[in-house]
Amino acid sequence: MIKNIIFDLGNVLINFRPDLFIAKFTKDTAIINRFLSNIIKTNTWVQLDRGTISLEQARKRFLADHPEERELIELFFNRWKELLTSIPKNVKILRNLKLKGYNLYVLSNYINEAYDYVKEKYDFFSLFDGIVISSKVKLVKPESEIYRYILHKYNLNPEESIFIDDTEECILQANKLKLNTIHYLPHINLKVEFKKLGIRI
Repeated sequence: MIKNIIFDLGNVLINFRPDLFIAKFTKDTAIINRFLSNIIKTNTWVQLDRGTISLEQARKRFLADHPEERELIELFFNRWKELLTSIPKNVKILRNLKLKGYNLYVLSNYINEAYDYVKEKYDFFSLFDGIVISSKVKLVKPESEIYRYILHKYNLNPEESIFIDDTEECILQANKLKLNTIHYLPHINLKVEFKKLGIRI
């Protein structure tokens, strides 16, 4: 029987779509894709998620490495908070799950400054029984250590737990540890997926 539900934050409960943000300023898909490759899909970004560098350190590094992208980099780092909007339909489900008595947790790769911002902004964080954020524990998904960390810290039985994430690699790692999973994508109805797994909403 499922007792514990573990949520990723990004694009599950809180939007993070840098591609759509950059698209507000350019319709050139080559520029957008280059920005994602040079900034988001980099080792420096992983270090941000791991909490080993600050946003300011990353900004300076990106500017030094990609001076041709200065305008977009500055724009992104000055306005990143605009990206972090909640996903109301999933937050509503989260609240319903709490009312039904499920234990709720967060396991998420999240930059330190961004997590501090959203935790202050959104009241639904009070619903969680436990929270593990990559930049706080210096571990990142899909490394197995961060999954083992949350299971051990909160004494969770993986077979009694569901993990929800938008990234396939993170889901595959969770499966290896015998967690039940939902690979959440924009077209997925989370309520339907829960019902398939016998979750009462």
